[in-house]
Amino acid sequence: MLNNSLAARLTWLLPPIILISACSGTSMQSAYVNDYQKALQSSASRPVTNTDAVNGFIEVFNKTQHDDVASIIRETYAETLYFNDTFRTITDRNTLINYMQQTGQQVDWLEVQVQDIAHSEHDMYVRWIMRMQFTVMGKKVESESIGISQLRFDKQGKIILHQDFWDGVDGFYQHLPIIGYSLRKIRERL
Repeated sequence: MLNNSLAARLTWLLPPIILISACSGTSMQSAYVNDYQKALQSSASRPVTNTDAVNGFIEVFNKTQHDDVASIIRETYAETLYFNDTFRTITDRNTLINYMQQTGQQVDWLEVQVQDIAHSEHDMYVRWIMRMQFTVMGKKVESESIGISQLRFDKQGKIILHQDFWDGVDGFYQHLPIIGYSLRKIRERL
């Protein structure tokens, strides 16, 4: 176990180390922004006409722990797509299936409740509250977060673009040992 003095020094050193490493080399965020902008330029989308199209999206997240999540994803998402949930960018349906199945195995439970739906000519925006429980180092953690998902559909009504806008720090990272403590301290200083 670390003594208090060493632990305090590590707590103060970790944020600058993270900042320095994040600022050096090629920025991951610029690749994310470029990939998102490229996905927005796809001409395969169709205008959104009704909010029923969002039902598959809701079902995927509320059934991540069910055996039929793969078939729900096949019915809901196009084979080639752009998916970003702030943790990962995915461009094919099979990888999305694997990712969602792994997510279902890592959480005790997960629920998404839709609060509002808005749409523009090509996009649907779904405002939601996500609640989940997961275990970190033997401790049960219940998390609640808010977010918005931007969805775009192809001519068959399948999702070809899914971009989440939510605070992963508040919803997930803050609950992790060391990282969570450091992130909370950084937020207190801002």
